[in-house]
Amino acid sequence: MPLRPPIHRPVGRRDKRERDRDTDRKRDPAIRALYASARWQRARQMFLARQPLCAECQRQGRLTTANTVDHITPHRGDTTRFWDQTGWQPLCAPCHSRKTAAEDGGFGNRRTVREPCG
Repeated sequence: MPLRPPIHRPVGRRDKRERDRDTDRKRDPAIRALYASARWQRARQMFLARQPLCAECQRQGRLTTANTVDHITPHRGDTTRFWDQTGWQPLCAPCHSRKTAAEDGGFGNRRTVREPCG
């Protein structure tokens, strides 16, 4: 059986799985537990079944399947805000990444502070 050729990467470059694992390790254990819970998985699945299209893409006139439930206002560990479905929106992965990077200061962006409404 032929062997797969080695993958050559520059020194210090990690693949997506390694970067995701490191990001998850840095996350607060309490928040990590919320996302890992069976309750969240069920709620997320039901929300996406009821609202299957990306809200941001719809605003721009495109139809894209959503695969992420986004907290419109970041919950920062507040369990009340975490479970409040009125603060959720369905997003596709690219839209969610763009929004999160803009808010959390990823990709060299300045971190923005949004105050919750109400």
